[in-house]
Amino acid sequence: MLTERRLTLSNVPRLMDVATMAKLLAQMGVEIERANDEIVLEAKKIQDPTASYELVKTMRASVLVLGPLLARCGRARVSLPGGCAIGSRPVDQHLKGLQAMGATIEVEHGYMEARAERLRGARIVMDMVTVTGTENLMLAATLAEGTTLIENAAREPEVVDLARCLIAMGAKIEGAGGEVIRIEGVRSLDGAGHRVMPDRIETGTYLAAVTATGGKVRLLDAAPETLDATLEKLREAGAAIRVRERQIEIEASGQPNSVSVRTAPYPGFATDMQAQFMALAAIGNGTAVITETIFENRFMHALELQRLGAEIAIQGNSAVVSGVPQLQGATVMATDLRASAGLVIAGLIADGETIVDRIYHLDRGYEALETKLGALGPGSSGSNSVAVECAPFTGQRRARIWHMASISIALSKGRIFDETAPLLARVGIRPRQDPGTSRRLVIGTNRRDTRLIIVRASDTPTYVQHGGADIGIAGRDVLVEHGGEGLYQPVDLGIARCRMMVAVRRGFDYQGAVRQGARLRVATKYLNITREHFAAKGVHVDLIRLYGSMELAPLTGLADAIVDLVATGKTLKANDLVAVEEIMPVSARLIVNQAALKTRRAELQPLIDAFAKASR
Repeated sequence: MLTERRLTLSNVPRLMDVATMAKLLAQMGVEIERANDEIVLEAKKIQDPTASYELVKTMRASVLVLGPLLARCGRARVSLPGGCAIGSRPVDQHLKGLQAMGATIEVEHGYMEARAERLRGARIVMDMVTVTGTENLMLAATLAEGTTLIENAAREPEVVDLARCLIAMGAKIEGAGGEVIRIEGVRSLDGAGHRVMPDRIETGTYLAAVTATGGKVRLLDAAPETLDATLEKLREAGAAIRVRERQIEIEASGQPNSVSVRTAPYPGFATDMQAQFMALAAIGNGTAVITETIFENRFMHALELQRLGAEIAIQGNSAVVSGVPQLQGATVMATDLRASAGLVIAGLIADGETIVDRIYHLDRGYEALETKLGALGPGSSGSNSVAVECAPFTGQRRARIWHMASISIALSKGRIFDETAPLLARVGIRPRQDPGTSRRLVIGTNRRDTRLIIVRASDTPTYVQHGGADIGIAGRDVLVEHGGEGLYQPVDLGIARCRMMVAVRRGFDYQGAVRQGARLRVATKYLNITREHFAAKGVHVDLIRLYGSMELAPLTGLADAIVDLVATGKTLKANDLVAVEEIMPVSARLIVNQAALKTRRAELQPLIDAFAKASR
């Protein structure tokens, strides 16, 4: 956004967070092209310097558009990020720095409204070390007038990598990677090409997994110089590690040693590796103390590890982990990105099957984790499994974890499911339990990579839109009422057919009331559809929300008319009601989370095609 020229980034992984940021930039007018691991961005004109809550809430790093927008456009409207599952991450340091550079910032209705004719260089002393704060101010300072000093700056390698990219574009930056960064502002930046650095946390996750399970693995295209603290702790755990330029070779066998860690800003031990090392300590020889100093609420995965048999005691901001010889497989729930990775590692070393729920967190920060881990051992038995042949502690054993969220299908009980069941059978999916009688909300199927999520019919689009499910089956009525944002609707399944109708008590002159412009009282659960339908006819209505017993409303005088689904019309006739107007035909449709389809098309597209074929 800082330049009108083309910026080409390579070595860009296919992650949900990357897709979210790309969507945000596209909304502002940035032209984006993607091919393989390369992204080309061209911001000839910023059409709308606004970052909406809908996107910022899904990825807090979206706040990084604030500095560039202010520097380039002189104004920005960016939503406050809101809460976070692993603790609060205030943006006050971002605002303090921008205000020191001459920006006027007001916070109104959940948005940061910022303006500045042109930012001016300033000396900024950060009250706390913050990576995104340092990056935001560094971005803004590149186009500011004069010199900016950022003191107590974050030293993370990602800050250095961003500085390299900006320097390639013509920025004048010195000191990145140290405690003081100096930026001399320029009038404009040029286009450039930049190769994004390897992800040190992804690398560390695989290294921790090998240390836990045993084996010998070589990681290619790594950045070992960014992993000093992690490599040292893995050596303490008993792993043999060799570093060769951009490669890391690790070998481990037997029970790892328990290793205590204390998180700290770089070059200290990364907080994003804490969950992985807790999983490692859970089967370690001895007791480890894990102290979290960055975030105040980052031990939620400890409760899930306890479900697997880990012995963990939380004492303030420390967790005391007493190693046990063996974890036991169970169903656990991921609470954030790195917790997901820690639970995957725990599942690899647990006896029996481990199911990690809400694993969509993984797709935010790991590209094809299950595929990469599955390639490391002979135990893989299916394209959606993760298996590693573990080095024995006593005897030979194999631990397998299934990527259960590979395909989650949201369905509702009732008429849609009754007609969906034969369709599922034709696709090759058979529930292990009858959803009509079972009280379970998550039901396994004969396909170990696929599960059913049982939800209310009106909630199906919401679960799919926000990643609680990858695929869903919902009626057109629910989809139109919902709005369909973020949903791909590739197939009309042709089941659960009916019509959405306006119905009144027999003898009520509906057409006459419409012609005379009478104000009608209408009972329905489809408020949006009903409001738009009557508005198009120029009819004023008072809407009454009902979720059931709709036919009673005209009979009791509660309403003049109802808007509801009609299949055979028998219920209307039995209650002396008559359908007077059709709003739209309705049938069930297959819906798909658009972001999931972009990042995991190879998994989802065959199922979409199977549904399309089965519905013909």
